[in-house]
Amino acid sequence: MHRREALAFLGTAILAPLLSPLSAQERYTVAEGLHARLARNQAPGQALTAAQMALVTALADTILPRTDTPGALDVGVPAFVDLLVAEWYGDDDRDELLKGLDGFDERCRAATGKNFADLTEPKRAGFLATIDGKPGENGSVEAAYRRLKSAMVYGYVTSEQVGKRLATMPIIPGRFDGCISAGGTQ
Repeated sequence: MHRREALAFLGTAILAPLLSPLSAQERYTVAEGLHARLARNQAPGQALTAAQMALVTALADTILPRTDTPGALDVGVPAFVDLLVAEWYGDDDRDELLKGLDGFDERCRAATGKNFADLTEPKRAGFLATIDGKPGENGSVEAAYRRLKSAMVYGYVTSEQVGKRLATMPIIPGRFDGCISAGGTQ
C-alpha cells in the first residue's frame, strides 16, 4: 500500500459507521466531491442554524487550531460539516446531532454563563474537558460532540491542503536505534 492510499484510508475510516456501505476509497471520493463543491460555491448545505454554525466554527477552531499548519477554519471544515450533515446524514442521525448541538450550548451556558463560541480559548478547552471522551447516549451532548469531532477530522484530513502535507510527511519519522546489542546484552 502506498502512503497516499494509507492516508486516504485512515482519514476516511473515521466516519465508518455513517458511511459504512462505502469502502475507504469511496469515502475519500465522497469527501473530495464535497470539498470540490464547496470550493466552487455549489454547496447549499444549510443543515445547521446560524447558532449551530457558530458553535461548529468555534469547536473546529478549538479542536484543530492553526499552528504551523493550516487549521480547520483555513480548510473550510465548518462548511464541510454543514454539507455533510445536510446531504449524508439520515433524518434520525441529523436530528440526534442537532439536538446534541443545542444541548451542548445549553450545558455550556449553564456551566459558564456564555455560549461556547463566546468563550476564550482556555475556557473552551476547560469546558471540552468535561465532555470529550465521555460516553453518552444517542442525542446526548457527548454523543453529538463525538460525531461532530469525527466529521471535523474527516473534513480536515481529506481537504486538499492537509492531504498534500500528509502525503509528503514520513509515516514513521527518523530511524530506529535499538538499545540491545546483537549479542542480547546491553
